[in-house]
Amino acid sequence: MSRQLFAICLIAAVCASGVYGSCKATVSSFSTQDATILTQLAHVGEFTLQCSGAAPASLFAEFPCGKVVPVAKVGDNKYQVSWVEDIKQGSSGNVQVRLFDEDGYANVRKAQRDGDKVSSVKSLLDISVPTKGAYKGPWIKAELLAAFLVGGFAYFAFTTKGKVQS
Repeated sequence: MSRQLFAICLIAAVCASGVYGSCKATVSSFSTQDATILTQLAHVGEFTLQCSGAAPASLFAEFPCGKVVPVAKVGDNKYQVSWVEDIKQGSSGNVQVRLFDEDGYANVRKAQRDGDKVSSVKSLLDISVPTKGAYKGPWIKAELLAAFLVGGFAYFAFTTKGKVQS
């Protein structure tokens, strides 16, 4: 009986210590490039996860805003996470994304329910997704430039006409 109890405790300790071992990720990304007629920018981060143990069955990602979303599996050890943000809030740079396995996600939900900080929950891996800024159009609209040019030509024509007539 004590051997069985010891074996169960040993298995529980091994499972609790993390079966994934250390994980490394290779990240590539895509961001919306032209935002002249859009209201939101889309960002996609694709990463390949290489763990020393077995790969996690499902992953969850936490963004700096605090939102936690599931990560899509797109291939063998290939995952994809995407998000949108308003154009006014969008900027270029690196976005830190924290990845959680199912146990980590359960701890995140528990921290959210208890009102604790989610940043205190240990993540499986933190990745940095590079994002690019989008083109938001010209600084001066063509209609405004045309109106100023017409106004300038009209002023020049009337002043020249006044000089010629006098």
